[in-house]
Amino acid sequence: MKTISQTFVALFALLCWTSASAQSNFGEFRWGLKAGANFAGVNNLSNDVEQDKGKLGFVGGGFCKIPLKHYVSIRPELLFHTKGATLDIPSDVAGQRYTGRYATNYIELPLSVDFDLPFFLDLHAGVQGAVLLSKKLTVDGNAVKDPENFNSSEFGWHIGGGIDLGNIGIHLRFQQSLTSFYDAFLMGAGNVEPRNWGLTLTASYMFVN
Repeated sequence: MKTISQTFVALFALLCWTSASAQSNFGEFRWGLKAGANFAGVNNLSNDVEQDKGKLGFVGGGFCKIPLKHYVSIRPELLFHTKGATLDIPSDVAGQRYTGRYATNYIELPLSVDFDLPFFLDLHAGVQGAVLLSKKLTVDGNAVKDPENFNSSEFGWHIGGGIDLGNIGIHLRFQQSLTSFYDAFLMGAGNVEPRNWGLTLTASYMFVN
């Protein structure tokens, strides 16, 4: 029983120290690194195009928190972000369909308003732009050489939150593109203007300037 009590006292002391450390960093310029996993999907599809499955990928890069007030910051980021999905698409032959799988890599620039809330909580939301680095497309397992109709950039929004324990953070973010990453007319599917969406889970470490 004494050991359990000592354990709880030690944990409480650790939480108080971590909270004091985190509180002392509020209102200061901070920068950090982050990395994690991204589950990507696609929406804004026509009635005849269906998503078969999404894509699990990587996201990582750097960020900083520029204080506006004690608990409010502007948070610009520079990230490498992988996206993609597998689509079931009708062909121009009635009754036939094919499977299209795409994978894209982006340099992404999110800009958020970041709120440091009580109990180690963090909430952020904002807009983002992305520049296409590379693209891959396969149709029924066959690679398409130099695929066309992929847009060179996209624009969207995001919202997320998580826990910041001192300089270490764990965050979950949802993002949605407002512009299409692919514009084409496909026989059997009409105009196709799909948009990326994704859910990211990242770990970060922050440094105080």
